[in-house]
Amino acid sequence: MFISRLVLKLGLVRFATSFLVVLLASVLNRVLIVDLTVPAALVTFSFAFQHVMTPVGLVTGYFSDNYTVGGRHRAPYIWGGMLLSVAVMPFFPTWALAWGAAPHSRQLLYQGVLLFSLFGIGTTVSATAVNALLVDQIPEAERGSALTMVWILTLLGFIVGSSLTGQLFPVFDPHKIHTLFMVVTLAVVGITLWGAWGIEPRCVGERDHLLHGQMHLWPTLKFLASNRQTLAFFAFLGTTIFFLAIQTFLLTPYGGEVLDLPVAQTNRFGIYTSYGTLAGMVGVYFLMSGRRWGDKIVLVASLVLGAGAFGLLSLTSFRPDPTWGIYALCLLGLARGFYNVGLSHLTMNMAHPTFSGIFMGLWNLASGIALAAGEMTGGLLIDRFRHLTGGNPGAYGWVFLLEGAGLLACLLLLASLSLKKYRPQLVSLVAEQKTKLH
Repeated sequence: MFISRLVLKLGLVRFATSFLVVLLASVLNRVLIVDLTVPAALVTFSFAFQHVMTPVGLVTGYFSDNYTVGGRHRAPYIWGGMLLSVAVMPFFPTWALAWGAAPHSRQLLYQGVLLFSLFGIGTTVSATAVNALLVDQIPEAERGSALTMVWILTLLGFIVGSSLTGQLFPVFDPHKIHTLFMVVTLAVVGITLWGAWGIEPRCVGERDHLLHGQMHLWPTLKFLASNRQTLAFFAFLGTTIFFLAIQTFLLTPYGGEVLDLPVAQTNRFGIYTSYGTLAGMVGVYFLMSGRRWGDKIVLVASLVLGAGAFGLLSLTSFRPDPTWGIYALCLLGLARGFYNVGLSHLTMNMAHPTFSGIFMGLWNLASGIALAAGEMTGGLLIDRFRHLTGGNPGAYGWVFLLEGAGLLACLLLLASLSLKKYRPQLVSLVAEQKTKLH
């Protein structure tokens, strides 16, 4: 499996970002809900603000399409986004411990919203620029595979990050959480420097003009908003991510409250799902490279597998069984692997170098809103079902069952999407815009 230097370096940036996500989604989330007993609805509400900031990606995507900083379109945004993400990390442990002592403090809730908003701006800006640079530099036929490889390296980051945090923080200890965040953050800085250095050459005038065709923001947005195929694509993207995101901050609490597992073992939940995702992505990567499977077939398989995984998670909630719970996590990871590869190819088939920043900004915006909505909904549903069922097992069981049903419903949106209808319309738009420029 050949990996180009650019794909490897971009993958390392996302690999490093995964370490930060593990700290927040696996460690801090579990500590706040289970060990510090902060209400799940408040925790997921504050965490979700990292995705509420995704409109920033659309703005920076447009500017990176049309203007350079230091002679480069994408690299400054990759560096700036990662710098902001890293800068806020040391503040999280102090905030979390203070919130645990006063879980109903509005001031601390607002502080959390601010921290996650800044973190979300950083990750959105860097991710948008990474994806846009792939569209810029990778030949069209290879873009889907290139994005798949970046996601595989991202998943390896989750696996390594989860293992590292499990070793450094096996049980909750308020005196060691600051050290954990500092060590992991320093590791992220080192990996980012290695990956992002020399990631984009300086622009050459005529080549840059041809690559970045000065696509105006409003005509591009108008086309994307009025085109039935792009609307179907973004509806499918947002809806699937919404149902997949509901469990984001519920799995480690589920492990602690339903399966009665300690922090060290629930920290490994991310490893189980990442192994499954990695296996799914690598397997489907070869199937799609050989043209044996198309992107829509892969996405159909991912939704069916995902529904099965949530059904099994629901069963292990009503009848707690750690072994079958782990099997369910691996199956969920496999479904995510199929989904990631299918979505990578579908996304890259719909993007174009002349407006890749705008398109990837919209992609991050749609997925970010869906993630935020899903994560907030997860906390609200758990608290609501606890009240209705009178216990944790029933609450988690019904939430997981709802997610599975939602994924099956998304098959209807996928059925309405046709690339054969979209490609001629895209070619016409690009030709029209370039004619106006000349």
